[in-house]
Order: sequence, then C-alpha cells, then structure tokens
Amino acid sequence: MPSARRLFTIGIVILAVAVVLLFIVSPYALESTFSNSLKQAQKQINSSTYLLAPNQSISISISQGKLLIYNSSNPLKVLINGQNVSQAGSNNIWVAASTTNGTITIANNYTVPIRIGYAIVGIVLWPSYLSIFLSIILGIVGIVIIAYGTIISIRNKSKLMK
Repeated sequence: MPSARRLFTIGIVILAVAVVLLFIVSPYALESTFSNSLKQAQKQINSSTYLLAPNQSISISISQGKLLIYNSSNPLKVLINGQNVSQAGSNNIWVAASTTNGTITIANNYTVPIRIGYAIVGIVLWPSYLSIFLSIILGIVGIVIIAYGTIISIRNKSKLMK
C-alpha cells in the first residue's frame, strides 16, 4: 500500500500537469491555430483585391464557425443574412465571425472607393479543447489521489493513537 506522503506527491504532480495544460498548453494551441489561419488568410487576401465604389458590395457564401478576414483602410459594413455583424480589427485587418450558414455581404459605406481583399477561413479548435478536457480529467484524478492520501494519513494517525 503506498504511503500517504507518496500519494500527496503524486496528486500534486498530476494537479501541476493539469494546471500547465489548462493555462499554458491550451492558450498556446489556440494561438497557434489562429496564427496559422491568419497566415492562410493573408495569402488569400493578397491573391485577389477588389475596388469597391461607394455603396457597392460583395456577397460571399459562408458557413457557421468560419471567419471573414479582410483588409481595408476603414471597417466596412458587414452583414450576414441581412443582419449586422460585430467585427474587430487592427492595422487595417478586420475580422468578423459567422455564427450561421448563409451569405455575408461586405459593403462600402463610405463616399470614396475602397480597395479590399478578403478571405474566409476556419480555425481548428480541437487541440485547445483536448488540452482543456485533459486538464479537467487530470485535475479530478489529482484531487482524488490527494483525498485518498488524506484518508490513509488519518487512518495511520488513528492506528498510532491506539
């Protein structure tokens, strides 16, 4: 039968691995897949550009979970199935996420022509999800081992007192 001290040590090590998976590996996996998607998008954006006149728009099919990434000096009006979409951007690169299947429309809502390039990309989330799932499982296992070590320690102390 393993000693209580050894069980505590094993439990702490397993909990430490769970914390590393949750707070280091998972964000790194997410950042890595997002970075790869952006690199893929940049290639697509550079391969084709469009000049949108004022009030002109482009319509594109998009599926749920995909990202529209476009470059423009200003954020343009983006609609999915006629509904406004929130977008974020920096350094003339703008991102809008699709929550449904449908048609995405990029419209020039300015009074001057604007040159844009766009790409539709997906982000692979399973590596990040897998590391979160494993960290939860390992966290539970670590806690159970520590609890078992505590029970053994209490039993050993009560035997010594008799």
